[in-house]
Amino acid sequence: MNKIRLFLCLLIIGSSMVAAQYPLNWANYAVMNPGNDVTRSIAYNRSTDHVLVATRKYGTDVIILNAATGDSLGKLDTGIVSGGTYPINMVDVAKDGTIYVCNLSAPQYSPGSTLKVYRYVNEMASPELVFDDALDGERYGDALAAVGSGDEKYVYVSGMGNATLAVMKDEGGAMLTKMTPIPLPQPGAARHGISPVSAGGKLWINGADAGSPPPQLVNNDGTVIAVVPDSLASAGGTSSIIHLRLGDYNLVTVANSWGLSIRTARYFEDELGTITFDYFGNNSDSVNVLYEGNTFINNINATVDLDYDSKRHSIISVFGYNSVTSMSMDSLLKASTPREDSLTISVDGSNDFFPTDHVGCSNERNMYLTWSEGKVFAGISGHTLIDPAESNRMYVAFDLDPDSDAGSTTPPEKAGGIAALPFKADVVYMVEPWNQPDYMIGSIYKWDGSSWIENLFDGNMANQGALAYADEGEDKLAELAAIKNSPGIGDAFTAIGMMAYVTKKTASGEVLCAFPDVNPLGNGVSFSHYFYADSFGRGIFPTDTDRVQIRTASTSAVKATPVQVIQSCRLWQNYPNPFNPRTTIRFDMAKPGHAKLRIYDVTGRLVETLVDQKKKAGSHKLTFNAEHLSSGVYFYKLIVDRREVSVDKMILMK
Repeated sequence: MNKIRLFLCLLIIGSSMVAAQYPLNWANYAVMNPGNDVTRSIAYNRSTDHVLVATRKYGTDVIILNAATGDSLGKLDTGIVSGGTYPINMVDVAKDGTIYVCNLSAPQYSPGSTLKVYRYVNEMASPELVFDDALDGERYGDALAAVGSGDEKYVYVSGMGNATLAVMKDEGGAMLTKMTPIPLPQPGAARHGISPVSAGGKLWINGADAGSPPPQLVNNDGTVIAVVPDSLASAGGTSSIIHLRLGDYNLVTVANSWGLSIRTARYFEDELGTITFDYFGNNSDSVNVLYEGNTFINNINATVDLDYDSKRHSIISVFGYNSVTSMSMDSLLKASTPREDSLTISVDGSNDFFPTDHVGCSNERNMYLTWSEGKVFAGISGHTLIDPAESNRMYVAFDLDPDSDAGSTTPPEKAGGIAALPFKADVVYMVEPWNQPDYMIGSIYKWDGSSWIENLFDGNMANQGALAYADEGEDKLAELAAIKNSPGIGDAFTAIGMMAYVTKKTASGEVLCAFPDVNPLGNGVSFSHYFYADSFGRGIFPTDTDRVQIRTASTSAVKATPVQVIQSCRLWQNYPNPFNPRTTIRFDMAKPGHAKLRIYDVTGRLVETLVDQKKKAGSHKLTFNAEHLSSGVYFYKLIVDRREVSVDKMILMK
């Protein structure tokens, strides 16, 4: 079987500008203060594709940055935030987009102070004080982590010299529930980083106190499971820690502010839970620490914070007094597509898919999409094809000419009672189930202009047009590779539409999951949405919704319009931009909902509300007349059903 192959770059550390194993996407210096350690924490918000920066440079703020460019988009409401040695110190975001902000409570400097945690349901919400407790009177707020979703969210906090890790559970009530604290292997062992593996489960921790506690994996009772060797994680004290599951790779990434380094170690866990490590990089530390000017400024706290941008396969960092940066991980472990040379995906039942490939969740099943030079890969997790009753079927449909009338909206098989596909499909793959992990067999249906023609395939023979494999292991993954050859989907197409679904075998059965995940489930459904790409070029991520869109079928089932890009909606760039004094703003909605479209100035002050009402599914546009406003930069934000969709910037020039 093919395995992931790595091509690692030699790193050279320059005297002023640092050559990098992590190439720079962007750097922001505006939120830093070279004379004071005022900016200590960043968090990537997957729900909005924003970077949140906790900083005291301008007062008490959490600044919102565009994750693609590093540009400032505004800030969170911090009106009620107060108290502690520093009212704001750390920020983190749970899986469902809930934001948590904490202060620094250091009684040795501010006697009687308490740890305060604030919760935001989204970036537009007002903060709620959900935790206010002196705990054991020790220092808290140097490190913060949030994990989970719904009513199973956990918040972890620790600090300098602290022998415990405070644990709070967020069950949706007015206050967080204080749980049993986790004893740490050394005081300060979680001062500089907490990275939960799962809600209420294992945690990676990192410290920088006396003795330089190493990066460690601990159980929720404080038991040490594994310690990252100094030779792999930069001896002498490291700051921040994130663990990542990238394809088949488990990685731990840490930073060393004094050594100007970011370094990644790979780890393996066997059936008994024993963890071993190996180096994941070169003999030199992996570095890209950029700063404004020619002098890197160290700080006594060695402050660094890291997070992973799953849309761009990048590391977001705040480094000491110096900068907030976004750095690509592609040269370390390539995840962009086409995946040739440095990463080859094989259909072998293992989870070769990256977070950048995740395109939806339907009925507790996740779909992953990517491609190589010769194949288009689709994977669906959850109980899907390993089926003792052999009652399920997995389908992946392709429209190889989305702008033509060729193809059929009628599926080749009536399993699940499917009434219609969302486009005129040219090729439909059907994968049959089996009662154990194995290569799967199935059928490739092709539309000949009047009917579907069926050809069988064996899942381990690419010359038949398909590869398929399913496993009920940890990932419960069913994979299909549609081959770009004559028996498969061919190689003459450029634009392509596709969707995937799993059904019960019989026409009286039901649709168990469908992707895109806005499609209906049940029996007798007509699918309405599909993925669309105008090409499968290099450097295009499936999560890049400018390139891999979700479209909806028109009444003819041939023409289509883009919809649902971020949180089921998309906010488009205004046009013209710059403008004077009128501009058009457009937004798309995949389903009906209450929409709010608001205009803010650069201070975050609300200038005008353009929309505040229920809107139907589809595309909406309106004209904004700014003749009463002065020239400058303004921001417009779209909120649907109380959840922020997106923020964009426009320039008024009179």
